[in-house]
Amino acid sequence: MTRRRTLRTLSALALLAGSRWCRARSHGYPITLAAMRKAQEIEMGVYYRYAEFGRKARQEGYLGIAYLFVAFGSAEFIHAGNFGRILARLNVEVAPIQRPEFKVGSTRENLLVAANGEAHSVEDFYPRLLENITPEGYEDAMTAVRFAWETEKQHRDKIRQIQRWSPAFFDQVASEIDRKSGQYFVCQICGNTVNVVPAPRCPVCRNASTHFRRIEPPA
Repeated sequence: MTRRRTLRTLSALALLAGSRWCRARSHGYPITLAAMRKAQEIEMGVYYRYAEFGRKARQEGYLGIAYLFVAFGSAEFIHAGNFGRILARLNVEVAPIQRPEFKVGSTRENLLVAANGEAHSVEDFYPRLLENITPEGYEDAMTAVRFAWETEKQHRDKIRQIQRWSPAFFDQVASEIDRKSGQYFVCQICGNTVNVVPAPRCPVCRNASTHFRRIEPPA
């Protein structure tokens, strides 16, 4: 057998062994796999929803709130990508997630929907998800969940801050947001969403601040 054929044979055997090892590995994390699929689906759904909420806010003239939805949607997209990469590492085919059907109301109504969704993520979905997958011990999955959980807390608190002042004075509050929103930066590793880039590291994932990217405001 020639050296080239030998190398090809060894490479094929290595790929076969790796494939079997990956399948065996994925079968060892059934709860984690189900959790990652569900989390990816939810985060992509929120990404699509926030994109539409941002468009609606822009149509209604609330550019600061539109920018907030764009920035938060960018973070949700990063979370979905993190969960998809976990599935890929466990040798699971990651199928495209279809855009879900949802209602788009007024910007005031959309803020309420977003606030309720973020509160559910922070107070119920992610803590329960982390509790469920921890016994299987797949550390990358647990880390991805922690990243998303911490970022959702930021989103919840920011939206609640807007809601606290807006019930009777929505237009005035929205105008103030337009004037003071500044810029948004999102960490491409964990989705941390800030107005000022922290130095020298992201406080959520502890990676270098160079991983933050400025989010372009809607035109």
